[in-house]
Amino acid sequence: MSDEIELLPPPKSADGVELLAPPKAPSGLERGAKAAARGFVEAVPFTGEKLAEQAGLPKPTTFGERLTRRAARNLPYALGSAPFTGGIPSTLGFVGATGLGQLAEEVGVPEEYQPLAEIVGGGVGQGTADVLGRTLGYVQKPLAALAKKAKNLGYEIDYGAKATQGMKYGSGGTPQSAIRNLDKFTEEATARAGRPTNNVNAAWVEQTQAELGNEVGQLFAGKTFTSKPGFQQKIQDIVNEAESIFGQQGNTARTIIQKNIGGQRAGGELLSPQFKAEDLRGAITQVNSALSGAKGPQAKVLHDLKDALEELARKNLSGKEAIQYDAWRKKYNSWSAISDLIQLEGETGITASGQVNPEKLLDEITRRTGGRAAANPLYKDLGELGDILKSQVIKPTGGLSAALASATENPLSKGLGTIMQRSVPMRGAGLAATAQTLAPAQQYLQANTLLPAKRQN
Repeated sequence: MSDEIELLPPPKSADGVELLAPPKAPSGLERGAKAAARGFVEAVPFTGEKLAEQAGLPKPTTFGERLTRRAARNLPYALGSAPFTGGIPSTLGFVGATGLGQLAEEVGVPEEYQPLAEIVGGGVGQGTADVLGRTLGYVQKPLAALAKKAKNLGYEIDYGAKATQGMKYGSGGTPQSAIRNLDKFTEEATARAGRPTNNVNAAWVEQTQAELGNEVGQLFAGKTFTSKPGFQQKIQDIVNEAESIFGQQGNTARTIIQKNIGGQRAGGELLSPQFKAEDLRGAITQVNSALSGAKGPQAKVLHDLKDALEELARKNLSGKEAIQYDAWRKKYNSWSAISDLIQLEGETGITASGQVNPEKLLDEITRRTGGRAAANPLYKDLGELGDILKSQVIKPTGGLSAALASATENPLSKGLGTIMQRSVPMRGAGLAATAQTLAPAQQYLQANTLLPAKRQN
């Protein structure tokens, strides 16, 4: 048998003329590309269908081709409105218009009326986007940034934290995550005060106070501190500011200085140039106590005085003792804020199970600092989260309500919420969404203008 391949001559007609091979049928990919091209051309307002016919783009014949053409026809309008709507409304409008329009075609709705179905579908999509914005809350950039920070710090955060509505259970999107977040927050807050715990109570306050007192007592024991003229003037200026704002109430600051570290010479400096370290400790403690009931400008002045006195102590220490004092100072100011939280806020500040309420802690350190919360050691990476972590009592529910809640709080539901949550739409978004929804109307006009001519042909 020969290994050579025999080439057959091309076929011929009866009269001996060679016949041409039949044209190769286009592939599915080619047909889909032409269907998409026709859809894009048809999207041209009012003349698109004429242009598609003139370009020789074939009409689709299969379901896939018909769907491709319709999607391509609606896509430019969705892309055009997306920068104004934020993307999600445009996507929902695109899906609604394409889906309902295609359904109308498949069930036999005449071509000239299919655009009406697209308008209805697009409107439903846009309406859904508005409902999502109202139910999931609109993302706001400052809250979104804070939510991202909290998540990076290890807190369990869901999409609710990015909107003013907040998470469903205040400090978390589920009862379990809310409790875990409060436990973590409480442990971090109390760790900054020197004694970490997830149960803040009267015993913790008393024991922490005693430990801090012993610690600073060992640092100050037997020491004599001095103050330079420049620092004496600084203290005098703070006291004068207090008196100018509050009149006789400003005497609180003067009285504390005179009683503890005041100058002994009549008519001399308010602050003595030399005094016992323990006396300065007494002045700091009394100013801190006065801060517990102060608000607004009064709290600001007292906080300035406390900072100045603490800085005076710091300047009289050096080396290892200065480092120890810096650590003590942070712990003491953290403890003071948590202690005041119990006294001033009660169960709204510290829950019945001893957890610190982040929202109330932020309020407290804002009050103590006269509106400068960042000056408190509890603020960074902790108190600042009070805008998105808010303690609330989780009440028991019936079995049906619990089952429904569980169904909406699973990871899949949370993930969908994250995807579907909207940012605040920019001005003009409504007009852009309306234009996208009504875009198929121009296709309706084309169909009803061209079809009579087609019938005549």
